[in-house]
Amino acid sequence: MKKNAGRTNPIKKTVRAYEEVIQKIRKLIENDDLGPGDLLPPERQLAEKFKVSRHSLREAIRVLQEQGVLATRQGSGNYIQASSKADLIRALNISTMPTEQKLRDLFQIREIIEPQMARLAAENATDEDRKQIAEIAQALIEIADFAEGQSLDHDFHETIAAATGNQLLHSILQEINKSMLPSASSQNEKKRRKDVSNAGHSAIVEAIEKHDADAAEAAMREHIAAIRSEII
Repeated sequence: MKKNAGRTNPIKKTVRAYEEVIQKIRKLIENDDLGPGDLLPPERQLAEKFKVSRHSLREAIRVLQEQGVLATRQGSGNYIQASSKADLIRALNISTMPTEQKLRDLFQIREIIEPQMARLAAENATDEDRKQIAEIAQALIEIADFAEGQSLDHDFHETIAAATGNQLLHSILQEINKSMLPSASSQNEKKRRKDVSNAGHSAIVEAIEKHDADAAEAAMREHIAAIRSEII
């Protein structure tokens, strides 16, 4: 008897309905040779073509909008937004990676660059930068909606990146955040994630406010590792 008999593929198991829709949209774009500026078929037509619910389709479109693949024009529909065919293909390749593998890759990148971002922010942040970082951290403690909290969490990390004074680092982190998809489901999981995240943010804010580069780097490293353990 094979050791792996009866086991399910851990990556396939994590694929959600909207991710399958993203894969179908990718095939549609490739097969119909669509490119930047082209209009996708109407949502109703796509739902019928893909044999999926409108909810799953809209969630897939929302994710592709956040990742810069699609843009909605009021009363017109969803357009392909990427600046070139090559950029479009790169964005779609990221969008259709299996969730677990994508998250592992993204967290590996974050663990490499974000501790150094925190170090640079502690060294270079202005008074206004530190004030803004602290205000976002406080807002994250007070906010109740999980999805809004995730968006605000992106703002927190991007504000730290901006405080480094290095615009390339800021741009890199913005691109990483576009690929970070919501991953908590139950209320208990959301609350635990929020508590762990806020504790990490507090340590990072304190270190940056004290201009303590070593502490900021360590706090960010611990924060990313803790969130990775919660998600993966």
